[in-house]
Amino acid sequence: MEKNKYTKNLVRLSKTKYLNGLQCKKLLWYIYNEPGVIPEPDEDTKAVFDQGQLVGDYAKKLFSGGVEVDHTGSFDDGLKSTSELIAKRVPVFEAALAHGNCYARADILEPVGKGKWNLIEVKSSTDLKEVYYTDIGFQYYLYTKAGLDIDKCYLMCIDNNYVRRGDIEPEKLLKKIDVTAEVKETYSKIVENNVAEMIKAITAENYIEPGIGPHCHDPYGCPLTAKCWSFLPERNVFLLYRNNKLPFALIKDGIYELSRIPETIALSEKNQIQINTEKTGKPHSDRDKIREFLDTIELPSYYIDFETWQSPIPMFDNSRPYQQIPFQFSVHINRCNNLLPEHHSFLADGTDDPRPGFMARLREVIGNKGSIIAFNASFEMRILKECAEAFPQYKEWVESLEGRIVDLLQPFRDFAYYHPKQDGSCSIKNVLPVLTGKSYNNMKIGDGGTASREYFRVTFTKDNEDKAKIRKLLEEYCALDTLGMVEIVERLHNLK
Repeated sequence: MEKNKYTKNLVRLSKTKYLNGLQCKKLLWYIYNEPGVIPEPDEDTKAVFDQGQLVGDYAKKLFSGGVEVDHTGSFDDGLKSTSELIAKRVPVFEAALAHGNCYARADILEPVGKGKWNLIEVKSSTDLKEVYYTDIGFQYYLYTKAGLDIDKCYLMCIDNNYVRRGDIEPEKLLKKIDVTAEVKETYSKIVENNVAEMIKAITAENYIEPGIGPHCHDPYGCPLTAKCWSFLPERNVFLLYRNNKLPFALIKDGIYELSRIPETIALSEKNQIQINTEKTGKPHSDRDKIREFLDTIELPSYYIDFETWQSPIPMFDNSRPYQQIPFQFSVHINRCNNLLPEHHSFLADGTDDPRPGFMARLREVIGNKGSIIAFNASFEMRILKECAEAFPQYKEWVESLEGRIVDLLQPFRDFAYYHPKQDGSCSIKNVLPVLTGKSYNNMKIGDGGTASREYFRVTFTKDNEDKAKIRKLLEEYCALDTLGMVEIVERLHNLK
């Protein structure tokens, strides 16, 4: 590697990079010195960026006469434009300021009093996280050093109690929390030393190896995780079921493989089952528990699965921010164990609220007796109850379903059955292959996140030339979920 080209005077530290540096200085070093190693953001990350932009646009509606800084030109052009708008004493969006090695754009600068400004950072979250205080603390430090007189600091986030009725009301959708005291007394005071340490790290000839740890995922997923964790074997200790702390302690002691965890280590009963199956290569099966579970299923049985999407800005009346809106279901009906199951489905089309059509069709399909089986059934029941809140004509019907619900997750969550190739997960994505040989791996739409994004794209955007193809793929994906459940139950019957 060539000698580090950066000197202190060449480093410009944005608020995003400041947060990167607090999380991991190795990541920060790579951002400046070997940026080509860092992968492009994945589709989930891009979706979060888009949501943030959407929320920011609504926040701007709250500040009459506000002007957004044009950042299409050079770096200096942005600074100059910001300075001119500040002189005019108007609300400024994306105000760019710099001081020393620091640079940031404020979501909103609001003129108040005589020569003072309120600093407002907009977040698409529904609650406040510590990293948000760190973010606005960096901005406060920078802007005051650059000569701005900041009066109040606010974090603006989504109010998840807001229910849309008619046009979006930004003043109700968003809530503004005064964090001035915390920012001035704590978070801004540590910036100068932090920046100095980061400049030193960036300009070093090589990074300091911090090792892996919880910081790799907190507060954000690190793009270098695949690189930094590549030393781990495929069957590593992070496959332990619901055990977040022990793997890091084991790694520290040089224990990487799941099968090599010493017997002296205290483990939960489920983790011990994992280790035993890992060593033998054979699944664990508790026939009494499996039989007890299967006895709860009554014919006709209805295997159901829903697909949903969510948005920080409610799209329909009687919906809340981030509420899961169902747009698709699949139902396989087993009327007799000797017959092939019937398949019924629904996939909303058009830009109207999909919930009325979804609920009407589902009520038609599900009879008034027999078990209703879902994988992680609490999700489906929550969706149904929320739909009944918005459309009260379904309230009694939804209530009548509760006593019939059977959660297919239960025998796997209880480890009545566990196969080592489940990799410490009870998800249907992991259970289905080990019991039936079927898999989602080769499907173009093979997970709920992709299904949600693709449905939204071809339904609500102009990027929809492949709409017919995507809808077919959505049908195939959702149908596999419910047919897979039918087959999982069949395999469990063979084990009891």
